[in-house]
Parts: sequence; structure tokens; C-alpha cells
Amino acid sequence: MNVKLLIVNLITLVRIVGTIILIPVYKYHGGLWAGIFSLICYITDSIDGILARHWKVSTFFGALFDGIADKLFTIVNYIVLFLITPYAIIPAIIELLTIILNFIKFNKNYNIQSNIIGKLKVWIIAASLVLSFFVSSINEINIIPSSFKNTIIGMNQSDLYFWLLLPAIIICSFSFISYVIEIFKPNKKVEFVVHDKKEVPVMTNNKGFEYFKNIWLSPEFYYSHHNDTNLKDLRKLTKE
Repeated sequence: MNVKLLIVNLITLVRIVGTIILIPVYKYHGGLWAGIFSLICYITDSIDGILARHWKVSTFFGALFDGIADKLFTIVNYIVLFLITPYAIIPAIIELLTIILNFIKFNKNYNIQSNIIGKLKVWIIAASLVLSFFVSSINEINIIPSSFKNTIIGMNQSDLYFWLLLPAIIICSFSFISYVIEIFKPNKKVEFVVHDKKEVPVMTNNKGFEYFKNIWLSPEFYYSHHNDTNLKDLRKLTKE
């Protein structure tokens, strides 16, 4: 078992676990701890990516697992934040539409890797969410001067949360539009071409863990083919 690969995926698992316990964290400890917890979970998104690239253990499973973890954790954050402000529903809906769009792209055989806007989006969303949670419990943050707290509390809270969430709404919208544009770009659909049969692990028994390991958990397979197309065609090829 590749220990480095296991460590990277365990770090990603933190965000999956986070989707389960974020709601009770907010319910029993309030916005301050929900914000701190969310910040820690979002930091793991950078850590697992950095380690995967540094150790060269990126896999199709890791990429899929990371994407699912990000989307689930973000949507649960917006569900919790919806208890504070109704504006949270706007980026949540856009993120759900993005998931649907990626599913459509997958079925049309397009590469569904995140573009640069999608990667930037994660940190803008994280900052927007964490700040919103902190504002909701600003009286509990002792390091903030009382004068600044009073200024924040004296503001129109509905307007305040709108401006805090606006960067996330904008980047989510741009990200969604960029993915839509990619579908209509000429030659964006990449057909998979076998240059060397040794590139693709052909197995006599293409079911079970051995098949899963050779396709989804192989860094070599990932680095050879992650830019070619998605696994919809690659899986068919390995069965030939």
C-alpha cells in the first residue's frame, strides 16, 4: 500500500467528515467555532493538493474524491449559513448547477478538470464563508476591539451579509459560465488515442479491487491520461 497516497486521501477525508459534523458544531458552539472549523477544513484542500503533486501520487480517485469533498463541504456550509442569512441560498444554487453541468460534461466526454477560475473559487468561497460565520458571533471574538464590534453590530445585518457573500456569488457565477463556454469551444472534446498499449493496464479480470487499483489508484495511469479525456472512454478501453 502506498503510504503517501493513503495520507493524501485521509487528509481529503477530513472535509467529508466535516460535512457531517459542521451542523452540530454550529448548533452547539455557534458561528465562531463553525468558522474556525470550516477554515481548518478548507486548509486541508491545499495541503492534500500540495502533497499529492510533491509526492507525485495524484490519482483519478483522489481528483474525484477531492472534488466531491469540496462541493459537499461547501454546500453544507451554505446550508448552515442559510440559518443566518437567506443570501446564502444564491451561491448554493449556483454550486449545485455546476455539479449538474459537470455531470453533463462527463456524459458528453469532456475533460472535467477544474480550470483556474474553479481553483480560485475555493479560496474566495472559504474567505466569504468564514468571515460570515465570524461576523455572526463577533461578540465572542475577544481579540477584536469593542469599537470595531459596535460598528459591525450597528450596520444593517442583511446588507452586511450580502456584501460578505457577494464575492462568492460573483466567482461562482463566473466559474459556472466558464464551464458552459468550454462546452461550446471548438475542439474542446479530446478523443483518447493509444500511443502505446503499455500505457493502459489491460486485465483479464476487470472487476474487483485489482481493476479499481489499476485505474483509479494508479499515479502512473493518472499522469499519463488526466489531460486526454475522462474515464468514461478509458474504462471502456481497459475492457477491450
